[in-house]
Amino acid sequence: MFGLLLIASAVATALLLAAAARLPSFTATLLVAYLAYVANLGLVTLALSPLREVTRGGLAVAELVLGAGSLACWSARGRPRLPLAAARAGVRELVSDPPTALFLVVVVVLLAYELLLALSVPPNNMDSLTYHLARAAAWAQHGGIYWIPNAPDIEMNAYQPLAEQQILYLFVATGTGALFALPQFLAELALLVAVYGSARRLGFELRAAACASFLLATFSSVALESMTGQNDLVSASFPAVAVCLLLGAGGLEPALAGVAVAFALGTKLTTFLVLPFIVWLALARGRRTLSMLLLGGAAGFVAVGMWGYVLNLVHSGDPLGAGTAAVQDRTSPSYPVSVGNAFYLMYSEMDLSVLSDRLIDALALVGVLLAAAAAGLASRRASARRALEDAAGVATPFLAPLLVLGGAALIAFVARQLGFPIRGPGGMLGPVDHDLNEVFTRISNEDYSAYGPLGIVAVLAAMALTVRAYLARRVDQRHLALACALPGFVVLLALEATWVPFLVRFFLVPAGLAAPLLARLFRGRATTTAYLVVAALVVGLTITRDQSKPLESAYGWVWHYTQLQALSVNSDAYLAGALVAYDQAVPPRACVGAVLGPNEPSYLLYGPRREHRVVYLSVDDAVLPALRSGLFYVVISTGEDSWVAGRFRAVGWTVRPIGTYWLLASDPHAGAGSCPA
Repeated sequence: MFGLLLIASAVATALLLAAAARLPSFTATLLVAYLAYVANLGLVTLALSPLREVTRGGLAVAELVLGAGSLACWSARGRPRLPLAAARAGVRELVSDPPTALFLVVVVVLLAYELLLALSVPPNNMDSLTYHLARAAAWAQHGGIYWIPNAPDIEMNAYQPLAEQQILYLFVATGTGALFALPQFLAELALLVAVYGSARRLGFELRAAACASFLLATFSSVALESMTGQNDLVSASFPAVAVCLLLGAGGLEPALAGVAVAFALGTKLTTFLVLPFIVWLALARGRRTLSMLLLGGAAGFVAVGMWGYVLNLVHSGDPLGAGTAAVQDRTSPSYPVSVGNAFYLMYSEMDLSVLSDRLIDALALVGVLLAAAAAGLASRRASARRALEDAAGVATPFLAPLLVLGGAALIAFVARQLGFPIRGPGGMLGPVDHDLNEVFTRISNEDYSAYGPLGIVAVLAAMALTVRAYLARRVDQRHLALACALPGFVVLLALEATWVPFLVRFFLVPAGLAAPLLARLFRGRATTTAYLVVAALVVGLTITRDQSKPLESAYGWVWHYTQLQALSVNSDAYLAGALVAYDQAVPPRACVGAVLGPNEPSYLLYGPRREHRVVYLSVDDAVLPALRSGLFYVVISTGEDSWVAGRFRAVGWTVRPIGTYWLLASDPHAGAGSCPA
């Protein structure tokens, strides 16, 4: 209960500050509240870390101070209320249109399901277990953010920390890891609100703007990431918030947009790649807007965003973290590598989710029939051109999976002709099968799924329509800047990274910038209904057949999974076996040493309630530090068996396997053990 009060106080402080900003838009006010909430958690964990007071008591004192300050600010501003009147009118208009109201219901059900799984399913994907949650657990154990000695993964120290700072706050406030996915889920909500707000500020009518946001919620990677301890949605939310605030009337909003950009840079390096388009958008509004953006960005960067870079510089001599280039697959622009990367990135966006051949064919047939019907009805009351446009609008969602197959085939063909084979002999993905794209895309996984078949087709269609409208001088360069974000991101990422499959996750960032343009697709009720039906079908299949969180398995319903079951479901049964043996061999609250290699799920060693204290030891010198620290148990990676395990045996320790994944060295007189300070 005390932890929930701490979180509630952070939310209340954020709402007071957002209300004090006196913004006329409820949407912008919500986004400012999100920034204030993230700033609160970021500032508190940073300020208390040097004192090692990121504890419940330290958080309580900090929240009292911040709460009092926000209350004083709100009072000084005349105690303004949240601008709810316009929001109520908007909701009434939204639900008055049956297809849009039904789309809203679908998205609410989707979000409720995601939240249920975020709160009930233990973490079971590797990135979360190896460094996102592991670094937050180490910080919580230490009492603050610090450079973790002997960390087995370079990501635990070198990657930007703002998303994990939120996890750290929640870990300490609640005393458990139950809320590990909450930052990602909140980021999704902020992303959806920002897309709606941006679409409205670009001039789209309310229903179309809402449907653009709803459609984004059904993108495969958006839905799947919302239930993890990763940071891709968090990093995507801040540029989207910045865009919405930049499109506002002015005042404080451009400066707050700069704060959002600073938070993005403090979360993930790939957000740098959308900065040119955010600056372009600011310049389209004038030099004053750009100046305010830069001012706010500088303030946010100094206050919160830069400290990960400072830690890297102090401890490794490189603000990006020495040695991270190989981990992050960074490279320099070159030929032919960069060109090949571009083809691979485009191909990886051709995502069929979990759709079968039969379903793809059935959807295409329905699309053709509906297109014919729509064209026939429209031709009676409109021109032939309008009839064709209506038919295309209705048919596109149903034809999207087939279009994705065709697009993948075209990309693969062109790439091979230019010497960059994707499928078949010499290709990066092996031989061609009868479905062309099945091996790579027909899985539902938060690391490898992209926008889904409807998502990528809708984004490309919206971009094409936007460019056409700009060339016809029907829209201004703000629309064009957002339309260029996705192709520009592909080019810049291809120039600076070596292709690996999980790079597809990074495309959530440009999705947030391009998504407001999706409003251009919703021309009427028939088109809205078509997108609703296909989006609901695709996202329903995607999340219920998620590789790591299937709706039902041999262990029952997904929300009943234990940690062991969650690992087993995600093809990590070997980890489940190791965890069972670990829990049996190591007594509760024992201090545990760990000599691990990269990409090992060290978060599991802390226990379900982080009851174990974990001390990382060096591969080169593990025995003496373990003895000096009073450790009685040391978990050893099987990859280090010949060296480290032998040294522990030499001093009389017992070494035995725990499961098939790790070894456990234990002192013959092992007890609970004392923990180092």
